[in-house]
Amino acid sequence: MTWFDRFTGTGDQPDGRDDRNGLILSAVAHGLLILLMVFGFSSAPDNAGPVQVELWAKGTVAEAAPPEEQPEEVPPETPETPETQPPEPEPEPPKPDDAEQKAAEAAQAEAARQAEAARQAQLAEAQARAEAAAKAQADAEIALAKERKAREEAERLAQEQAAKAKAEQEAAQAAKAAAEKAAAEKAAQEKAAREAAEKAAAEKAAREKAAAEKAAADKAAAEKAAAEKAAAEKAAEKAAAEKAAKEKAAKEAAEKAAAEKAAKEKAAKAAAEKAAAEKAAKEKAAKEAAAKREALKAAMRGAANEAAGIPNGNADHNQRGGGGNDGYAAKVRACVQPGVIYNVPPRSGSANPTASFRTRLDSSGKVQGVDLSRSSGDPRFDDAVRKGILACSPFPKPPSGRYPSYIDVDYRMYD
Repeated sequence: MTWFDRFTGTGDQPDGRDDRNGLILSAVAHGLLILLMVFGFSSAPDNAGPVQVELWAKGTVAEAAPPEEQPEEVPPETPETPETQPPEPEPEPPKPDDAEQKAAEAAQAEAARQAEAARQAQLAEAQARAEAAAKAQADAEIALAKERKAREEAERLAQEQAAKAKAEQEAAQAAKAAAEKAAAEKAAQEKAAREAAEKAAAEKAAREKAAAEKAAADKAAAEKAAAEKAAAEKAAEKAAAEKAAKEKAAKEAAEKAAAEKAAKEKAAKAAAEKAAAEKAAKEKAAKEAAAKREALKAAMRGAANEAAGIPNGNADHNQRGGGGNDGYAAKVRACVQPGVIYNVPPRSGSANPTASFRTRLDSSGKVQGVDLSRSSGDPRFDDAVRKGILACSPFPKPPSGRYPSYIDVDYRMYD
């Protein structure tokens, strides 16, 4: 891109900007002409006559207006001055000679002629500059037109080349597609022929295989029938032998069962006698152990009973109803029993399952912990008693007014 293209913006621009560039050049040329005219008028004599300049531009050009008539200069009015005494008249100078007056007039005429010649030269120079500017503008417009035409021609050639290349590409693609289609059709025909041949060979092999399998099956069926017949005969012999063995074994089993029954009856009688003896011994041992535990507990509860203010007893009386303080025992019983939720089964015999707990209390009688001392043998009953003791918090206040650190509670199922 040249300096002129960068200045005017004509390089690689659409056609819409060409007119704008022409207007810019025209405005620049007119500006130069106006500057030249102003310079010429400012340097011309005061009595210069009208000057007419022709400006050429793209499009319609308005005709230059005729020069306006210069108004006659009116001499400025002089302010009035106060009247003064006229000076003394001076003596008139001597009149010049006619030769001197003619020489002065000739010099004045020569000066006017030279001034007119200078003015004409300036006007001619201004007109030449204006014509040069107009010619430069016309040359620029012609150059722009040529450049636009060249660009349009280049664009047309580029479009034709692109269209030709596109047509050639489409033709090549069409030829390639046709060749690929023909190759695909040929491959499909060859594949169909190959599959038909393979199918015929497979059908033939299947027929031969079926015939061979049928012959083998017939042979196997015949052999199987003969084997089954022999097996049936052998099974009949075996069944007869087994029947005889079973009858013999059944007879021996009956004799053995009779002997075992007699032995079992004798052993059951001995076991019953032994179980009765063991039961009696266990009941006796349980009573003795219970008596020992009661004695040991009575000895260990001495300090707690004394601190609770219960003489000769403890909280287990809430089940028996005895002891030295039946009123406090009744209070404990009334507090614990509502929390014991358990379906008591019907009583059988003299056994009375008992769950023993050591209940830890704080100074306000609230339950701090419940420890199982002795199980009743029924975990569900033990858990129900534990929940009843925990629900009784705080415990009823002892007669002494002070709570012991723990109270042993024995809860019996049938009391």
